[in-house]
Amino acid sequence: MTDSIFDTVQSTADLLGACEPLWLRERKEPEFITVEQGQEGPPLLLLHGLFGALSNWESVQPLMANYARTIALSFPILSGHRSEVKVKALTVYTEYFVRKRQLAPVTLCGNSLGGHVALRFALARPELVNCLILSGASGLYEHSVDSLPVRPGEEFVREHMARVFYSREFITDQAVDEITKIVKDRVKQLNLIHSARSAKKDNLLNELKNIKVPTLLLWGEDDLVTTMDVAETFHSNIPNSKLVTIKNCGHAPMIEHPKWFADQVKNFLEVHSSS
Repeated sequence: MTDSIFDTVQSTADLLGACEPLWLRERKEPEFITVEQGQEGPPLLLLHGLFGALSNWESVQPLMANYARTIALSFPILSGHRSEVKVKALTVYTEYFVRKRQLAPVTLCGNSLGGHVALRFALARPELVNCLILSGASGLYEHSVDSLPVRPGEEFVREHMARVFYSREFITDQAVDEITKIVKDRVKQLNLIHSARSAKKDNLLNELKNIKVPTLLLWGEDDLVTTMDVAETFHSNIPNSKLVTIKNCGHAPMIEHPKWFADQVKNFLEVHSSS
């Protein structure tokens, strides 16, 4: 089974024209780190953003676990080889996981870079996707980090987080300290830059018309990273899409308004999920 997955995922990498990730080139199964909650309902795969982590879903995931089998997947952006961190490489990483775990047809729920990967996945392998849920997705235009100061420090991190969150309560000293340590690590810093630049170069505008699955767009009206005009562009170009917004919310609605986020996903899946 593993050999056949490698062959299939290799064909996706060829289709995408992706720089082949090291694990695929060596045919060595990648490591997958997940947090899983919920026993019943459709499989719901949660994909975080560039500076994100599994912890991004810790408030909303228990709520969604009441109606779905939720799996938060960690991307190897900080730990992987640089060939493994770009959008298209993360797409084949996600496909390998979906096939290995036999999750198809799966609903993909992605924030920021995770939304971009979800879109790439749905374009490359639509037969594996049930629904799309996108929040602050990249793939069109975003005010993101594709370069870092020579010596990025706490001030830089606080400024970045102020663009992500509407409410300052989420800009905690602990969160700032954790991200500061990451951006000061040279290898992790370079991986973040490679990943961010790949997202900026991969503009999906002309391909959005080919998204065939039902798509829910959940957007913070105060998002300064992927602003409301980005949300409207996604909505007007993805054929079967619904846009729902919330006030007093930035780039990560699942963190700032978890109950609202979970309720919107539940309502959408009740109507559109085939699982």
